Amino acid sequence: MILKIRDVIELCDDKKPRSRKWEKVDRLVVHRIGDSLGNDAISISEKFNDQSRFAAGSFTGGNVPYHFFIQKSGTVEQALELGDNAPHARRFNTRALAVACIGDFRVEKPTAAQYQSLSELCGLFKLLGLSIWGHDELPGGSSSASKQCPGPLLDLNQLRADADQAAANWRDHLLSMHGIRK
Repeated sequence: MILKIRDVIELCDDKKPRSRKWEKVDRLVVHRIGDSLGNDAISISEKFNDQSRFAAGSFTGGNVPYHFFIQKSGTVEQALELGDNAPHARRFNTRALAVACIGDFRVEKPTAAQYQSLSELCGLFKLLGLSIWGHDELPGGSSSASKQCPGPLLDLNQLRADADQAAANWRDHLLSMHGIRK
């Protein structure tokens, strides 16, 4: 369990003010994003800056919609501050963190490395009291009732179970760092 998060906020954040109160954040929402938009947070963020008709940014007001991106290699990149309100799930933006896994889980499973990083990231935020949701599990979270996000090939029930185990591992690791053993 060694989760490394690459900080690319300076390269991705558009500096538009959109703060929110962290105390209201109660969930982490898992999304998929096709690799046609790019294969890392920086290249995908550039696409969201484009607000021309039908471009990715035309649906988000030019804002990056995800706090974290997880590449197929398992690399985790943080693109926004946790206190930023990201436009990723209608009606839930102010109360949710957003993580986007690169790939289309309607037609392919996440890579083993990607899934491992996702479950560890989810476990970390479970320690802070956040629940884990798929985008299409949020009532009214999308303009499309038939949206499959993150997709059926990412088993969200298994992810939640693995995140519970990861949270326990994080807790044990943190306690042992301070000389407290189970």
